[in-house]
This record gives sequence, structure tokens and C-alpha cells, in this order.
Amino acid sequence: MSIFVLIPLCPLIAAVVLALGGRRWGDEGHRIGIPAMGLSFVLSLYAFFEVVTSGPISVSLYRLIHVDSLVVDLNFYIDQLTVLLLVLVTGVSLVVHVFSSRYMIGDPRYNRFFAVIALFTFSMLMLVMSGNLLMLYVFWEVMGLCSYLLISHSAQRKPAIQAATKAFIVNAIADVGFGFGIILTFATFGTLDIQTILAQAEGLQDHTINLFGWFGMEYQIYPIAIIPLLLFVGAMGKSAQLPFHIWLPYAMEAPTPVSALIHAATMVNAGPFLLIRMSPLLMLSPEAMTCIAIVGGATALFAAMVSMVQSDIKKNLAYSTISQIGFMIMSCGIGAFAAALFHLLAHGFLKAFLFMSTGSALQAVHANHHVANHYSSHSTPKTTLYVGALVLACLPPFVIFSGPYEGLWNANEFGSAKIVFWLIGLATVFFTAIYLFRGILFIFQHGPTIPAVGKAGTVTIQPQLLSPTHVIPLALVGGVMAYLLMVIWTWFVEFLSPALPVSPLPDVEVTALTASSWWILLPLGVAVGGWAYAMASQTTKSHMHSKEADWKKALYVFFLHKGYFDEWYEVYVVQPTLRFANWLWRTVDIRGFDRMVHAIASTTLALASWLWRVIDIKGIDRVIVGVGASSVGLGQWMWRVMDIRWLGSNLCQIFKGVDAAGQVIQETESRTIQHHLLVMVFWLVSAIGLLYVLV
Repeated sequence: MSIFVLIPLCPLIAAVVLALGGRRWGDEGHRIGIPAMGLSFVLSLYAFFEVVTSGPISVSLYRLIHVDSLVVDLNFYIDQLTVLLLVLVTGVSLVVHVFSSRYMIGDPRYNRFFAVIALFTFSMLMLVMSGNLLMLYVFWEVMGLCSYLLISHSAQRKPAIQAATKAFIVNAIADVGFGFGIILTFATFGTLDIQTILAQAEGLQDHTINLFGWFGMEYQIYPIAIIPLLLFVGAMGKSAQLPFHIWLPYAMEAPTPVSALIHAATMVNAGPFLLIRMSPLLMLSPEAMTCIAIVGGATALFAAMVSMVQSDIKKNLAYSTISQIGFMIMSCGIGAFAAALFHLLAHGFLKAFLFMSTGSALQAVHANHHVANHYSSHSTPKTTLYVGALVLACLPPFVIFSGPYEGLWNANEFGSAKIVFWLIGLATVFFTAIYLFRGILFIFQHGPTIPAVGKAGTVTIQPQLLSPTHVIPLALVGGVMAYLLMVIWTWFVEFLSPALPVSPLPDVEVTALTASSWWILLPLGVAVGGWAYAMASQTTKSHMHSKEADWKKALYVFFLHKGYFDEWYEVYVVQPTLRFANWLWRTVDIRGFDRMVHAIASTTLALASWLWRVIDIKGIDRVIVGVGASSVGLGQWMWRVMDIRWLGSNLCQIFKGVDAAGQVIQETESRTIQHHLLVMVFWLVSAIGLLYVLV
């Protein structure tokens, strides 16, 4: 058995030990969970280096199901895609375990918490390592169950229970589509082995099946076009895409470590992973790719707008996660699978840090709640701040539009990926320029206000943007980071190319001089435009800001209420479902089943009473009484006729014979007794003599 089996086995053992140990472990559950996750992380790194040096690893354990043509093996397939997810899942889970050992101190369900997060990690590891589609689906569902247990960890709080129930129901509904996709996949390919399916997919592109063959109807469909859509429905639920996104913001009711685990390493990453894993199948269905891109793009834009108007920092992070996952899904829809995976990894590590630092951020906001959130109209920024903001705004175009980063998007030679890359890149450059301008003015013009040490009141620190102590280190760090990013992007495309459906573009030498080409002028112009827009907004008089258009106010309220999705579901889904269930209870259950049961019971009792009266009393009892009376009459007749008349005369003759025999016996009795006595005396004497001789 391969050593890589221990990667998911270590968290499973920790979960079982903590679950069976119960309260006997006290508050020491982390002493089991942390070493287990540490070993899994080390083994994941070992698997990463093995794949880098030797290629994909296949591990076969044993056969679970073999019924006719259905064969389900418990096997692992560890390739370039798998090892990257293994490092992310085990690394983030290890940090979450360590963080939880302090965060969850004093919790009455301390050991249960560590048992469930270990099981949660185990299910995600099995999901990414499974080489069989059915086993992937099994652990897909186990992960959903673990999320329910973690979100409802504070079971005494009603909002936590409601949030867990909402997450479970929404994911269960979406997983129905995933289940149908697996059934259709087996009906098409005759196997559930993922690598076999991907190898045969292109050859079955024109294959059709009769959808309603069991019902005697003819309706031919192309399963290669339908299967990706059904699989994507499951991904929409797990990754919180429109319209199944409503569960993720409410999952914030879980403890902060759970939020970090769900948003960064598990659960929401399952959707993009599934799409990237099945990418050769997705690329054969342009309809599915278009649908995936539209849903992902709509989710990304909608969630980004909602996150901008949220006042709760955890809700803000939740909608930020939905938006980022939407961008990953959209990248898969346009064929930029390498960019989607790189985005997933970067977002996972960053979001884990953000969630685990939320508590510190909230404390800082509470301490500095009196800091102004707008710029004073009477304060004029220095010219150096404008210049510094412009310089920083011009840096992202050189990084985003570098050759290696563009290679992440164009690794599959999709024309749509190139177009969307430019649209998203230009939008990113524009909004980044705005954020940088406002952030620089907020920090370097006003300065952070902190409590004075040893004095009453506060002290405002006024840092300098262009001071040598800041410019030189920032320039060095920025240059090193840009170079490292270019190297990482180039290596990432080459490393991941065997796991992608199409080979990457030919290698192109990319240097810093590439950014000086003429095409860099467009993103630079967009960056300058964002800087100019931010400066114009800053220099506009304050009374102009108060006169907002009605459509802007309506749009703000719309996104503040999260698009009214919750209200829409409540009015058009939840309440009609409850009313329909209530109608079923009253009509079908009470008036239908209850009345039917009562009628059956009443009919049964009436039938039993009739049987007792007619069959038992009037039938069986009368027959028995008649037979008994006839038997008595016959007995009396036989006694009178047979016994007295016939037996009486015969008994007299018998008694006479007996009397004669008695007289004969009396005559021979004396002689017989004497004979017997002589025989007994003879044998007694013989026995005594023989005994004497022997002794």
C-alpha cells in the first residue's frame, strides 16, 4: 500500500479517535488533530515533489462494487492538479487547527469541533484524490454533512441552526443535478473511472441516447452536451453561484476557523476543482461552456457589488468569496483553466488569512471608530500624494499584462479567454487606480489615529509617501515580487499543462522589456483614467456629493438588501412550499390517509364482529353443540343397547369360565409351589458351593 494513503487517513484517524474518546480527552483534542494534519501536510509536499519529478501517481486500494457492468474501485489519482489542491487543503487546515486550539478555548464541544473539522478535511482530501466519479460524489456529500455540523456548532443559537439547515437544503437540491449527471455518465461511457471517461469523451461526441426509452418514447439527446451542465449544477451549489449563493453568507454563523476552512480550503473550492478536473469533457460542449461563463460572470459582478455595501466584515468577506469563486467559474467557462486554478490557490491562502485575522481587524476598527471615513473638504492634499498615487496606479498594468500572466489565460488557445482577459484586466487596472488613490489620500493625508501612550486623548501619525525610508524598500520589494510572479506564472503553466485538455502555447521569452511594447499603452491609459476619475471625485465640492440621483439610491438599496434574493425565496419558494406542505398534511394526510386508515380500521372491526356473530356463534358454535348433542345421544343408545343387553349376557358367560378356571388353579396350586421351592433350594446350594470353591 502506498504511503500517500496516509494523506487522507491521518485526519480520518484523528476524527475517529476524538469522536470515540469523547470527554475523556478533556480540552486536549488539538493534540491529536494538529499532529495528524501536520503529517498530512508533509506527505502532501512529498507527493508534490514526486509528481514534479516522476509524473502522475495512481494508487489502487480495493474494489467496492462489481455488479454486472458497474465497477467501482476505491483508487487515488494524484496528478499535477491534485497535488496543488492537496498542498492547499492540508496547509490551510493545519493553520486552522493551530488557530482553533486557542480560538476555541472554553468551548463545551471542544473535542467534537476538532473531530468534525478533521472529518471535513478528510472528505475534501478524498474528493480531490478520488479517481472514480461515484467515490467523488460520496465524499462530496460527506463534506456537505460536515458543513452542516460545523455551521450548527453553536446549537443553542437558533440563527446557527437555521443557517446550517439552509446550507444543507440548498446543497442537497443542487446535488440532485450532480447525481443525474453521474447516472447519465455511466449510461454513456459504461464506467465511472474519471480518466477513462476523459479519454473516451472525444470519441463519443456524436453519440446519442434515448432519454425516455423506458416509457416507450423516442427522444434522442447528445449526452456529451448534457453531462457537463448536470455536473455544473452540483458545482453551483457547493461554490455558491447564482441562484444557489444564499447559503454562504449565513454560514458566517459558524466559528471563525470554520469560515476560514470553508472559504479557503474546502467546500467552495470543490466546484472549480470539479470543472477543471472534467475540463476535457467540458470543452466538448460549447453550450455548457457558455452557460458556465455566464453564471460565473453574473455571480462575480453581483457579489462584488453586494460586498461593497455590506457593513458586517464577515458578510463582506462572504460575498467577496462568492465573487472570487464566480471569477474562477467564469474562467473555466471561457477555457482559462490554468488561470482559474492559480486564482483558486491564491484566493485560498489569502482568504484563510483574512478570516483568521477578522477578530484583530474588528478590534482595530472598534478602537479607531472615530477615524473619519471621508476626506475633509477644507483639507487640500499635497501634490506629492497625487504624483505618488499616479505612479502606483501605473504599476498593475506592467504586472497584469505581462506575458506569463497572459499565458495563464491563453493556455488553452481559446479566443474567448483572450477577449475576457483584456476586459477583466482593464477593469482591474481602472478600479485599482481608484482604490490606490483613495487609500493613499486616506493614510498619508490624514494618518491613522491611535490612543496616546501615557497621555489623554489620541495622537495622529502623519507618514510621508515619498520619503526615502518608504520609497526605496517599497521599490525593491515591488520589483522582486513582480519578477517572482512572472517566474511563478511561467512555471505554473508548464507544470499544469499535462493535466489540462490542450497543450499550452509555445514558450515565449518574456522580459521586463516586453512591457514597453506599444500595446501596454492601452492599460496604462486606463490606469491614468482611473486615477483621473478618483482625483476628480476628490476635488469636487462636498455639496455635489449629497445630490445623488434617485437611480443611484435605488441601486444602493438594491445591493444593500443583497438583491432581495432572500425575500424572493421566502415569498416564491419557502412560503408556497410550506403552504403546499400544509395543504398536503390537511388534504392528503388527514383527509386522505387518516380517513383511509380509519375506514380500514372500522371495516376491519365490522368484519371481525360479523365473523364472530355469523361464523363463530351461528356457524362453528352451533356445529360443535350439534355434534356434542349427537355424541351424547349416541353414547346413551350404545350404553343401553350394546352395554346392558349384549355385554351383560357375555359377561355372565365370562364370569362362569373364570370361576371354573379358578377351581382348577386351586387344585394345582399346592403342587406347583412345592416344585418351585425345590428348584430354588437346589440353585442356592449350588451357588454357595461355587463361591466357596472360588474363594
